[in-house]
Amino acid sequence: MSQARVTTQPLMDAFDRRKLLAAGAALAAVPIAGWDRFAAAQGATPAPVPGGILRAGVQGDPTELDPHLTVLAAAGLVIELVYEGLVDVGPDLLPQPALAESWEISADGLTYTFALRPGVTFHNGRAMTAADVIYSIERIQNPETASPSASYTSGIAGITALDDATVVVTLAAPDASFLSKLGYWGVAIVPREEVEKTGDLTQTMVGTGPFTFTEYVPNTQVVLGRNESYWEAGKPYLDGVELSIVPEDTSRTAALVSGTVDLIEQVPHKDITTLQSNEAVVLAGERTTNLRWIVFNLRRPPFDNLDFRRAVAMTIDRGPIIDAAVFGHGEPLLGLFPDAFWAGYQGEIPAPDPEAARALLAGMTLPDDFAPRLLTWAQYGFLSNTSVVIQEQLRQIGIAAEIDAQENAIYIENFFTGNYDIAVMGASGYLDPNEWLEQSL
Repeated sequence: MSQARVTTQPLMDAFDRRKLLAAGAALAAVPIAGWDRFAAAQGATPAPVPGGILRAGVQGDPTELDPHLTVLAAAGLVIELVYEGLVDVGPDLLPQPALAESWEISADGLTYTFALRPGVTFHNGRAMTAADVIYSIERIQNPETASPSASYTSGIAGITALDDATVVVTLAAPDASFLSKLGYWGVAIVPREEVEKTGDLTQTMVGTGPFTFTEYVPNTQVVLGRNESYWEAGKPYLDGVELSIVPEDTSRTAALVSGTVDLIEQVPHKDITTLQSNEAVVLAGERTTNLRWIVFNLRRPPFDNLDFRRAVAMTIDRGPIIDAAVFGHGEPLLGLFPDAFWAGYQGEIPAPDPEAARALLAGMTLPDDFAPRLLTWAQYGFLSNTSVVIQEQLRQIGIAAEIDAQENAIYIENFFTGNYDIAVMGASGYLDPNEWLEQSL
């Protein structure tokens, strides 16, 4: 595994990330063979060869590891390797069986009956049962948990067990996105006794997934081992995964090219063109739901004023943002999906109109010292760079925004407690617009 060079285009979320790493890449030492083996694990070429440790370079520190207490994508990448939910999401972006091997939906769309997969054990050796499913979902729903995944279970009116292997979920109203929601890593099934042992799972991990938790050194690495008792015969292919946390873009690319790591995610956009010309490197991934937007805190004036928000919207020019944030490797959108996706919005993006924006603001009374705080991520260049461009564009209409770049944990705390004026936000890997539209932050 010392010389394989495989890199994924920014957030390769058109693939199941758990399979990408867990079942995925027992990479060989020769670059071309390395890609053949990587593709083989995705079912594209002959059977992959088991064994080896995958050394991956990742951009973000997971910060905390409890699937019910974090929304950070950097944590999700690790969580998907260790935990599982009732439903998984396949490479075709459709729900597929995971801990539930099958399900039935009532004619009125309100009742889902899940048959649990037999022979599944947690990493502590205990068999998983329907009681664990009920505990996990109720833990997410419990307001005292304050789970950022609560919206994924908010439509559940009741959950019961017919027996140890059968779970019945009743919805308050039919929801076509329900199975997709269950495929989100934040709705993972966890063992009650492990939560009660430490109070939460922020610094340890006990799941049912293909890899077991070995070590987490904040801002340094996450080490995972092979789950020898995994329910899917012959999986995982790898003996383990070592995730090196390399937030600096140049260092992450250098680690890939030098062979220090076998694979990187969050490929630096500035390096894509160079890596494409490197015959020792394979870029994988195409269009993704890896999006950027700005969020207004509607609990604070003047951000609760529709005319203020319209003025900002009239000012924003997506082109310079794409150039600065992702070096042109992106596209402007009107909605939450690329227009080629089933939920993509077709329409013409209006040209910026700062003059009209200034006219709207002229009808408002803003404080003389008005300088909104622009909350952004220090660890993600494509988000912090976005903030710089937005700050400059807001100056065109007389708004002197101040950039407040925060590390992951502080950003998440500020965002979900409403401690911001305007936030530069992003998301990736979601399958249905309800996942975001139903959230009230």
